[in-house]
Amino acid sequence: MFTLLIDLDGVLVKDKELNPFPYASEFIEFLRDNNIPFKIVSNNSTRSPSKLRNDLNSKGIPINEGEIVTPVGVLPQYLRERNIKRIFVIGTQMLEDYLKDEGFEVVRDYKVDGVVIGQDKGMNFEKFKIATSAVFLEGAIIIPVNLSRIVRDSDGLYFPGAGSVAKMIAEATNYKEELPNLGKPSRNFVRMALKGLPDDEVYLISDDIYTDLMGARDIGLKTIFMTTGKYKRDELEKSGFIPDFVFNSLYELKAKISEWLS
Repeated sequence: MFTLLIDLDGVLVKDKELNPFPYASEFIEFLRDNNIPFKIVSNNSTRSPSKLRNDLNSKGIPINEGEIVTPVGVLPQYLRERNIKRIFVIGTQMLEDYLKDEGFEVVRDYKVDGVVIGQDKGMNFEKFKIATSAVFLEGAIIIPVNLSRIVRDSDGLYFPGAGSVAKMIAEATNYKEELPNLGKPSRNFVRMALKGLPDDEVYLISDDIYTDLMGARDIGLKTIFMTTGKYKRDELEKSGFIPDFVFNSLYELKAKISEWLS
C-alpha cells in the first residue's frame, strides 16, 4: 500500500485564511473510505498544530488529531537538544506564546541563545536589527522553522519565506553553521510524519517544486506536483524537474488514485 504526504497550502487550501479548494473535504473522505494512509504536512509557522487542525475543521476539512504534522511541533524538541533556553523570535504572537508555554524564555533582546525565524507579516527594521545583533554579537544559533524560499500571500503576491530570511541573516553575520531544516521534506520531518504508516512507497503531494518536491526526490520519495498553488506548469518547465505525476486539481488526483486501486 502506498502512503500520501499531502501539503496543505496550494493543495488543500488556497490562501492563508485556509479557504479550501473545491473537493478538498471530499478528497480526504475518499482517502479514509479507501483506507489509504496519509498525513497532512505543512510548513505553517503561524499556528500550533492543534490550532491548525481546529481551523481546518471549521473550514469543513475533516482532519483528526494526529493527522497533521508541522515544524512548529518539532521545534521545542530541537531547541532542547541544542540546550537553547533564551530566544528571540521573528514570527507571530502565537509562535511566541507557544514557545513560552513549552518553557522557553522568549525576549525582545539580542542577548539570547537562539533566534527562531518563522513567518512574520509584522517584520520590521527593529526585528532585523535584534536578530542580526544576536547572531553577530552573542553567537546565537539561527533556527528557521522551515527553509521555505518564497511564500504566496492571500492576495496572490509573494514574500520571502523563513528560509530566505534565515539565509539573509546568516550571510550578513558570516554565519558558518548549517541551517537546520525542521520542516518538510527533511528526513527527520518525514520520519516523524510516517511514524506508524507504511513507508515502502511514499508520495509527497505539493505545489512547491524547489523546497518540497526536489527535496522529496533527494530522500527517495515519489513526487506529485499540483498546479493549483504558487508554481504553475511554466515554472516546472523552467526548473528542469520532472515529477512522477502532475495534476491540475484534487479531482484529477482522486481519479488517478482510483485507477491505482482498481
